[in-house]
Amino acid sequence: MLASKASAVRPSLAFILALMLVLPPAFLRGNNLLVLMLVMVLAAAVLGLIMPGLSLSGVRVRRQLPRHGRVGEPMRIRYQVSRDRGHFWPAFSVGIDEHLDGVEVDITQSAWLLHVASGDTVHGDLLFVPKTRGRLVLDRITAGTSFPFGLHRAKRRFGPRREVVVHPRTRPVPASLLRAARGAGLDGPRSSRARGQGDEWHGTRPARPGERLRDIAWRVSAHRDELVALERTCPRPPRMMVVLDLTRETASLDEADLEVARQLEEAAIECAASLLMEGHQSGDEVGLRVLGMEAAAHDPRRGSLHVDRMMTTLALLDLDAHRASPRMDCGDRSGVIVVQPDRIRPLAAMPGALHLSARTWRSRMETP
Repeated sequence: MLASKASAVRPSLAFILALMLVLPPAFLRGNNLLVLMLVMVLAAAVLGLIMPGLSLSGVRVRRQLPRHGRVGEPMRIRYQVSRDRGHFWPAFSVGIDEHLDGVEVDITQSAWLLHVASGDTVHGDLLFVPKTRGRLVLDRITAGTSFPFGLHRAKRRFGPRREVVVHPRTRPVPASLLRAARGAGLDGPRSSRARGQGDEWHGTRPARPGERLRDIAWRVSAHRDELVALERTCPRPPRMMVVLDLTRETASLDEADLEVARQLEEAAIECAASLLMEGHQSGDEVGLRVLGMEAAAHDPRRGSLHVDRMMTTLALLDLDAHRASPRMDCGDRSGVIVVQPDRIRPLAAMPGALHLSARTWRSRMETP
């Protein structure tokens, strides 16, 4: 308890108290020891005002940003702090502050460096957890130090302005839901254009040692002097299209409280993101359509970059924007899952689609 109280005392206040205790006796009594103490206090004050600025001279700070963030998951920003050669006095106790805007965050660890010598490069990390999706704006970096006595804090600002997109939160999805979505859009086995071990015929090629008898093209081989084998196609993975229905305005939802209605829309975005991520991790081709808003359409495809683009589309949705007329093109031979905020309203243009409501999704996620 005493240590916590002592740590709350500001260094400037402690200096003023020391000066008030030493200054009057030094002038009134003329004691050499008191005058020496006064000189030491004033020298410490001058040193505390000058040294922070000298410590930050020649310091350079650069960011190392992640490709994107995700709501509810720790996000790390790494700083590369270097100091030019030719500065004799090292930089001590350098703290780095980041000016964040656009997304609510909880900072769990601040970037702080104990020592930066001349010609050295050190790294510090800022850890925080985004609480909302959207565009995270990093305006400027502020490096500061108050070493050695904390009487004065010198600061230097660095740039440039950067942006990072924070993706929506994703949660585990029941496997039964993905199986139902796959069955809703399949009308038979499909093959891709890539070569593989499927059943469809792709072409012919010279036979290799150890070729299976069923893969030999006997009629073609009879007209040639060598064995010819059949080249087969690779089976195409299941396709799933996630349709996020945001055609209704927030005030038009079946919810009297506008704040709760907005939370349902955010839950619908979270549900769509979770379906896309789960389908991608299961090896499916996934696609995205957003009804009622001007957003990019993504056809079913595989790949991490494709999933990142869809997550970015969901992250940048502006729920305050005007709702446009929906487009109902979802592609062929795809299982369709329609996600709606408040309640299920079957879409006539998608008779075979599965429908989910964000209200049910949120209640299921909140259930322990």
